[in-house]
Amino acid sequence: MIKPIMNPASEITVLNTVKNLPQSLLLTGEYRVGLSTISLYIAELRKVTPIVILPEKDEKIDLDKGVIGVDIMRKLYDETKTKTSTDRIIIIDYAERMTHQAQNAFLKLLEEPGENIYFILVTHSAEKLLSTITSRAEVLDIKPITNIQSVKLLDLLNVSDEKKRTQILFIADGLPAEITYLSNDNDYFEKRSDTVKDARELLRGSLYQKLLIAHRYKDDRPATLVLLLDAAKILKKTISQKPQKDTIEMIDTILRAYQRVEANGNIRLSLAKLIF
Repeated sequence: MIKPIMNPASEITVLNTVKNLPQSLLLTGEYRVGLSTISLYIAELRKVTPIVILPEKDEKIDLDKGVIGVDIMRKLYDETKTKTSTDRIIIIDYAERMTHQAQNAFLKLLEEPGENIYFILVTHSAEKLLSTITSRAEVLDIKPITNIQSVKLLDLLNVSDEKKRTQILFIADGLPAEITYLSNDNDYFEKRSDTVKDARELLRGSLYQKLLIAHRYKDDRPATLVLLLDAAKILKKTISQKPQKDTIEMIDTILRAYQRVEANGNIRLSLAKLIF
């Protein structure tokens, strides 16, 4: 397995964690920072072939709409009760997709762990896990990679166009998996570039342009969430160059809109509050 690209500080923490692996490890960080790859890397460093649990729908792996149900946890519970003299690592990817019942079942595993068994929970949304689970796990927050690392990754991916490199560095913002997707999938790159353009217009465009954007995104919740995050990112870049109270307040407003949309709030109303 190829060594994942990690922020130097996070890499030191990961290597130290591998030496004394806790019974339950919670890997968290931004979407596409490379958590899944890092979890497999940890297992490889421990010389263990892991069991990987992924969301399912109709008994098939489905990363878009699947969940990790209680039946999966029950099977895992039975499997971990068999004794073995060698280490076993169980990676639960997309851990936030565990249903409430599944989380309660997993809690029993944590309370009655088998010998030589280690759990790695992988999630970008740790707040969706029961506090009784997170309190029993050692949290490892993976940071985005540095700008120097991002530039080197673009070199490895043979991205030579300077304009595209600048766009990718802004959109990905230190997320190695996102840099890779943007570099290798031109359709995805164009789609993300359009969203960033819309985010700029949502912040600085005319009232008419803002209303058009609100209308365009009103039926697409995932795209709206990306739009709002891009808008917040643009403002954060502005603050780093010229801190202003109004800009800071606008970021708070955008993040509140994000929370409303994420919680299934009305998209049109949430965007309207940013416009008026």
